[in-house]
Amino acid sequence: MQPDRPVILAYADRDSVKPGESIGFAVNCVKLDSFECDFVRLLGCDAGPEMPPFEPTVMTKGTRYPGREQPIRAGSYIEVDGSQRLADLGQITLCANIFPTLLNGQPRCLMSTLTAYGRGGVALRLDVEGCLTAILGDTNGGRVYRLDQPLSLHRWSFVALSYDPERRHLLIAVHRLASGTHDHAGASWLAVDDVKPPASGDGHVLVAAERGGDGLPCHHFNGKIERPRILAAALSIDQLKDLASCKPTEPVSWPCLADWDLVNEPTSDMIRDLSGLGHDGLCANQPARAVQGSNWDSSTLDWRHAPEQYAAIYFHHDDLETPGWEEDLRLTVPVEWPSGCYAARLRGEGAEFYVPFYVRQAGKAASDVAFLAPTATYAAYVNMVSQQQRVEYALGCVGVTYTPLDLLAVGLPGPGRSLYDPHEDGSGRWIGSLRRPVLNRQPGGWLWNFQIDLCLLGWLSRAAPDHNVLTDEELDREGLAALEGCRVLVTGSHPEYWSQPMLQALDGFLARGGRLMYLGGNGFWHTIDFHPRRQGLVELRRRISLMGRVDAGDAHSSFTGRLCGGWRDLGRPEHSLVGVGFRTEVFDRGSYYRRLPAGDDPRARFIFEGITDSIIGDFGIFGGAAGLEVDTVDQALGTPRHALVVAASEGHTSSGMRTMGGIEFFTALWNDAPREPIRADMTFFETPAGGAVFSVGSIAWGSCIPHDGYVNNVARISENVLRRFRDPSPFQMPS
Repeated sequence: MQPDRPVILAYADRDSVKPGESIGFAVNCVKLDSFECDFVRLLGCDAGPEMPPFEPTVMTKGTRYPGREQPIRAGSYIEVDGSQRLADLGQITLCANIFPTLLNGQPRCLMSTLTAYGRGGVALRLDVEGCLTAILGDTNGGRVYRLDQPLSLHRWSFVALSYDPERRHLLIAVHRLASGTHDHAGASWLAVDDVKPPASGDGHVLVAAERGGDGLPCHHFNGKIERPRILAAALSIDQLKDLASCKPTEPVSWPCLADWDLVNEPTSDMIRDLSGLGHDGLCANQPARAVQGSNWDSSTLDWRHAPEQYAAIYFHHDDLETPGWEEDLRLTVPVEWPSGCYAARLRGEGAEFYVPFYVRQAGKAASDVAFLAPTATYAAYVNMVSQQQRVEYALGCVGVTYTPLDLLAVGLPGPGRSLYDPHEDGSGRWIGSLRRPVLNRQPGGWLWNFQIDLCLLGWLSRAAPDHNVLTDEELDREGLAALEGCRVLVTGSHPEYWSQPMLQALDGFLARGGRLMYLGGNGFWHTIDFHPRRQGLVELRRRISLMGRVDAGDAHSSFTGRLCGGWRDLGRPEHSLVGVGFRTEVFDRGSYYRRLPAGDDPRARFIFEGITDSIIGDFGIFGGAAGLEVDTVDQALGTPRHALVVAASEGHTSSGMRTMGGIEFFTALWNDAPREPIRADMTFFETPAGGAVFSVGSIAWGSCIPHDGYVNNVARISENVLRRFRDPSPFQMPS
């Protein structure tokens, strides 16, 4: 879909930068010859009249740059650079095991040496009906030969193209591989004589795609491919049957021009060629690795224990890591800029786009207060579409305000979807990337995640002007060292996704007396893993999900090998860390908290200093400080017995959603005989090393802080807690 108005899209090459370091930006201008860029600091969001006016602090004067259109090319594949050995084809066989999952009215290429316009080389593809097809390149764009029987979707098959130029004999074959007790193998083939040899190619090979007229990849395959090979022999039908019966990791007795091993290190883009001829390939756009192969037998769910059973790669035509655009501008961050959230603001002819990034102070300049920007959660929700629509339908209401960019995200799939939006073949998305245009990480639009976090940063700029900001990824890579000098760690509004190194760093922080302000809800919920070498790349595998099909063998991360799932299911319920844990979703309207007697306990009296109200947070854009997603205490899940519930919300509507055990998304509405009222618990407890934890148990809390110019009881409570937490006097555990 081409926009009917000027549009600017852009992304940065990193998410966080220190003063004196540089950050680059790549820009795509549609229907624009030029654009203006200035750099601003974001201290709030553009959420309408109930919020303070949105006035980003301008840090640099605007500079005009020439605009250009840089296309987004989604779709994962393997690319092998040109080789004379692969160009001068004699006897040849192309073969692989495949597991197709979607055609969607398009031909889907399995393996190709075709040149642009199909004027040379050969290819093996599925046509629009799913029939196996061979293409032999010539000056007319290629001759096509096909089997009449479509391949079954979601079934493993061995496919091959064999050609002997001396005999001018072409053979196309499909051998269905048995999978399961009641399945059976079967074969079909097409033999054609007097077939003119294909014109020579240029030795350039694509797996799971082919080159279009512009020379760029197209006709991306949807599904799994296992052990693709190019043999320097024209195999007969009996030889192909023998090859089909081999395990995918077994060597073959025929000479190979290329024999690609898809089992090797899943975090590497390199696909090794085991032929010895050096035809290594590179993966593009992060297809799913370490997935069930054709010989998976359920004996292990950990791909590291039986890599030969996970010898496939799962490709999708809508995979996207990064568009790979050329850089348009670069900023060296001035040393005097304080830590915080900044953005490149790009504008032209009514189009506007923000590319946020963080400036982090380091060393002696770092503050004793740090805000942890939940970039793992941002990566999971990038350009989310289907999830928010499901919420609206389930509630029978529209809970969001759409901006033109939000609507563009719905109609323009090119920038890639979120990890809540299944692939078009119904499988779940696993890899989230911030190295692409993020249409829902703008200061305006749906008030969710990033926008509420800007409210928290606006408050921190007043309550702790010297605060530092670091990202999830920095905490993951640096561990506890990232929190050196930090006494108070403030979370974002929805710190949902945590890696094991992040949690270990937080454990260490609390163990040494650190203080944690959890100013959100549904936090510390599910595992993620950061790519060990690439910035802004997150893997989120759900073992149980309503956000796309999940196979049994998808249990372990391809980035780290760790077991994936909810931290609660893995023995680390969030209650044991912050006192509260996710209870339900309340997207239609928030409500207020009521102070409880525990709030008058001398241990917690500082929380309500200067506040005489019994009702807390009965205002704000959501109608209250308790809403969106809320948390409650549960001693059976690890809430410390000495934790104080100082306030709890009440008065919620019946449209909330109940999360059942073991299911990560709502399955029933609360008006189906709820067993207890919806609520959010505001909680405080001390830790053994003299630290403490304060939790509000609600995503909506931060959205209320700016109300009435930051003069309200939600902001006052937050400031009271921050002031006491900055005080080095140790907290005392009750006896």
